Formats: sequence, C-alpha cells, structure tokens
Amino acid sequence: MRWTNYFIHPGDNRYYVFTFRETSHADEYEAMLNEANIPFERHVEDDQVLFGIARTQFSEALRCNHLVHAKHRTKFIPVAGLRYAMLIVTAAILLLAIAGAVVSANAQARIPAWELGVSATGVLPLEAVGYESIEAEAEGLTLQWQPQVGSGFGLRMRRNFKGSPWSIETGLETLRMTSDWGLSFVSEVSGETTADTLSLRAGRYRLPLLAQTKVPLNQRWELNAGAGLTLDFLLSDVFTTGYQQLGDIYHEYQVEENRQRRWTVPLRAEIGVLYRPADPKKAAIYTGCTWWREWSTNRWGEAQWERLLEKSNVRLFMPQAGFALEVRIILPQ
Repeated sequence: MRWTNYFIHPGDNRYYVFTFRETSHADEYEAMLNEANIPFERHVEDDQVLFGIARTQFSEALRCNHLVHAKHRTKFIPVAGLRYAMLIVTAAILLLAIAGAVVSANAQARIPAWELGVSATGVLPLEAVGYESIEAEAEGLTLQWQPQVGSGFGLRMRRNFKGSPWSIETGLETLRMTSDWGLSFVSEVSGETTADTLSLRAGRYRLPLLAQTKVPLNQRWELNAGAGLTLDFLLSDVFTTGYQQLGDIYHEYQVEENRQRRWTVPLRAEIGVLYRPADPKKAAIYTGCTWWREWSTNRWGEAQWERLLEKSNVRLFMPQAGFALEVRIILPQ
C-alpha cells in the first residue's frame, strides 16, 4: 500500500516517480516543472500519468506536487451547511455573551446569568489516564509512539441558573496534539540497525456540552466540577517522510496518523477552582484539569521503511483517553 503519490523508481533509485490519476492535474504539474526548469520524463500507464524526476531535483519537485494537491484538495469542512452552522454557533455564543452583559448590568450583587470565558489548554502525556507511549513491531521494524505536550484555546459560554449551584456550558475549542514517532529498522540482509525519529502534529475542533456544579469555598473561591460530552471534528490525516543514505544505499521511511471517522463523541469530565474578585468589573479566573475518553478507537498510526528491495510495515492504535490542564479567564460583565 502506498500513502503518497510519489516513490523511488523501482529500477533505478537515482530517480523518483510522481503519479497522477487526473490528466488535468498532471498537466498543471508539468507546467510547474517547466516553470521551475526541472527535467522530467512523462509517461502514461494504467490510466495514470507518471513523471520521472532525478533525486537531485526531488525537493523542488515535491514542492510543486504539494502546490497541485493543495489547489484541488477538498475543503476543510466540505459540507457547506456545516461550515455555516459552525459560524452561526460562534456568532450565537458572542451574541449571548453580549445579551448576558446587558441583562447583568447590575451584576455587582449577584452572579450573571451568562458568562463568557476565554481558555488556554495544555495537553499532557499522562500515563495514569492511558495517554502513554505505545510500541509495536513487525517485519524487523519497531515503531514507538511517544505523545508530547500539546496546546489549545477556545471560547466557553456558561448559563447559570438563579438560586441553583448548577449550570450548563458549551463553546468552541481547538486542540493541537503533538507526538514523536521513533523508528528502528533491522535489515534481514545485512543485519544492520538504522533508526530515526519523526514528529507529527494532529488537530481537532471541539464543541463541549457539559453540566456543571459548584461548591463555594468562601466568598471569592468556589470549586467547580462538570461532566458531559464533546463533539469532536478531527482534521485531515497527517504524515511525514524521511530518508538516510548509508554508503550507496538509501533508506526511505514514513509515518502516518489516520482517523477512522471525521467525527467522534468522547466522554468528558472537568474539575477546577474559580476565583471571583470583589469588583465585578474585573475578570474571574478558573484553573483546572480536563479528562476525556473516546467510546472506541478512532485513530491509528502506521510506519513504512524501505531499503533496496526490503520493505516493512507496522501499525498501532492510538490511545482513547486524553488529559489537559486549563486556564480560563471569565470576562467581566
């Protein structure tokens, strides 16, 4: 199985082959190659257009290849209705915040009905919740997935119920999950071991739907806890490649992180403390932690290593849980 539309020429590793199934895309690629003064050979085979390009021109040829695919790639959210729905939700949150500020003009004596918060999140690799390193091995190739610190930000809208410790929250958030992928390949022919580490960054948008409760600790501090679901939209599959030249032999390898579905609905729980200053014109500050877990495995990773005629593949499934620390500023009314 080939993940990209380019590969080393099977008969001469001094050349790369780029493939296109759409003739119009191939014509655009050819025009870019001519403009960049990159020599090539064009060939049609099995309803595909093939371009043979010298390895010395690979970086520039790959840049042209990316430009062609970027021009014709599917929109980030291909369904127009969904795109507009996300804009409407965002606008509704802002309008509710404005309405809450107007209604709560005398909020000095009480907590406002509506509150808008801006949050920053740090995703942490925490073994205790199952967000830990994973290793898999097959065909002489060992793959180790190592989660790294990620980040995120978002808007959070809270609806407080008068005379009740309960509230409901929603919002719009984004997360960037980073990870290192360690590869170690043992050749069955020479017995030599070659290793490298590649990095990937995957992202998602989140729409939390939570029920929250609070326990006052004193006049300024309160303990907050909540649980519910989040509607997560996972961004496109991500991959990266690398290569090494050891003597006359080239090692080509790549890793890819995929999703099985675009949407997933994880369970989510939060706990933290909220400080409200005496002056209602000053922002309140919330600090806490968030844990989530998907119902089923939705992401998997795969690595491939090539050395001459040797080729190895290995796959692993990503953790279903995650953990993050959050700081949120509750805007004054």
